[in-house]
Formats: sequence, structure tokens, C-alpha cells
Amino acid sequence: MLIEENGELILLAVVPSPDDRSLVDADAYKKLKQKAENLIAQVISDLGQHDFTITGMVEKGDAAATIIEVANNLKCDLIVLGSKGTSEIGQYLIGSVANKVVQYAAKPVMVVR
Repeated sequence: MLIEENGELILLAVVPSPDDRSLVDADAYKKLKQKAENLIAQVISDLGQHDFTITGMVEKGDAAATIIEVANNLKCDLIVLGSKGTSEIGQYLIGSVANKVVQYAAKPVMVVR
């Protein structure tokens, strides 16, 4: 079993922040954040009851850097994230966020498709 009894699963969504370096304005940020919160709530509901805790979080910032920072701060044992290629050869490569997390995280990383 990947998660031990009385363990914790943390679902994290990272949305771009509406700062002066981002192409996301304040209204778009609010919409993205709400969509992420709704998605996490739906996933938690779909997973149902288990012998472990499920927590959802929405953070803002650069996706890879934020994933690594949250994993370090929460002392996570494992980072699990999906891959998503965006080019024609994307099916053979992992996405840029997954690639950065694999490359720079000090924690073990599992990439799934």
C-alpha cells in the first residue's frame, strides 16, 4: 500500500500568481484558484473514506518550485505527479513541470501518466 494507515495524502494544485512577471491577471487568477479548489474538493469526494487523511491545498507561484517547496516544508515522503507532454513528441517526454521536479527535488518523485 502506498499510503500507510493513519498516513496522509496531500493534493496540491499550483496556479500562476498575478504578479508583474505573470501573464495572469487578478480576475484570471481568482477563476483558476476557484477551479483548482473545486477540482480538489471533487477528487477528495470521489476518493471516499480511507484509513488515511486526505488534505487539499491550492498555492500560487511557479508550479515546479512550489511543489518542491511544499513537499520540503511538509516533510513529504514522496512526490507523485502526472506527466503531460505538450509537443508532438510529448508522448515520449515528461512535461516541463514534472521534468523540473524530478531534476531538482530532494525527495523521491513518481511520475505517472
